[in-house]
Amino acid sequence: MAEVREIEREVRAPDAGELKIFADLVVFLGEDGDEARERRARLDELDGAAYTSDAAIFTGTPGELADLLLEWRAAGLEGFRLRPAVLPADLNAITRGLVPELQARDAFRRAYEADTLRGHLRLPRPASRYAGSRR
Repeated sequence: MAEVREIEREVRAPDAGELKIFADLVVFLGEDGDEARERRARLDELDGAAYTSDAAIFTGTPGELADLLLEWRAAGLEGFRLRPAVLPADLNAITRGLVPELQARDAFRRAYEADTLRGHLRLPRPASRYAGSRR
């Protein structure tokens, strides 16, 4: 948690404007933590090396991931990019396990509020570089 706060302080400059800070996570999810750890260990064994990524790696249950995401949100992160480690298993665990868990905690939408990603992130529409130009 301290690391998240330090990154948030480092990235936010006084002139940063509407900066949104997102965490990037590869997720191995299971009904229980052992299931997720065993699946990750099997992949490590098949590859002959421990799984590594340019993103943080989470291994556990949807409830444990929800706890982590909410802690990070309280520390200042505004969103998360979740990368399923194994398709379709982890994608299903995100949509059928994590999302309902976050909804039960009133931490995830139940309907879309905007038609675009820009709208969901509440980002202003940039001025057109062609506005005001005349031919």
